[in-house]
Amino acid sequence: MLRIAVQPPPHANPNAPFYPPLVAHLSSDTSIFAELSQTWAVATLIHYSGEVLHDQLGGKVADSAHPLPEGGPGPSNAGPERERAYFYFPGLAINEPGRYRIRVSLMKMDYPPDGLTEGVVRVLETVDSRSITVDDGAINHSRPNSRERAFLRVLREDGQDIPSPH
Repeated sequence: MLRIAVQPPPHANPNAPFYPPLVAHLSSDTSIFAELSQTWAVATLIHYSGEVLHDQLGGKVADSAHPLPEGGPGPSNAGPERERAYFYFPGLAINEPGRYRIRVSLMKMDYPPDGLTEGVVRVLETVDSRSITVDDGAINHSRPNSRERAFLRVLREDGQDIPSPH
């Protein structure tokens, strides 16, 4: 199941990168390691009206799956469903004032068993961030909660460059 692990701030300035950065994670009750090489996620800007907006979201809008260590962060690993992978979107920024959400779509490349025809990209699922209001003079960061901070630590330990609040 795809979920948002670290939410973007609820308020942002136009063209200013979010803090904390958006992070999504993929949970499963079975090992999905073999499938991760064919899995990625894409971030898309959605206007409050539901319209998909192209060319108004800056930063890294696509990421391949990064496997999480066994027993990765958070309480969700206490049950049968475990966090298996994450997708990191640093530097996301919205160009125009308004009210938005960011939709993360989980994508997978499927290849037919015959190997003779080309593969097909499938959207497996989507998840939306909380609402983001973009306005000049907004405080451009929010304090991540304890679970989000724990997740950001795991990313830092995995070699990701995690920015500081501005």
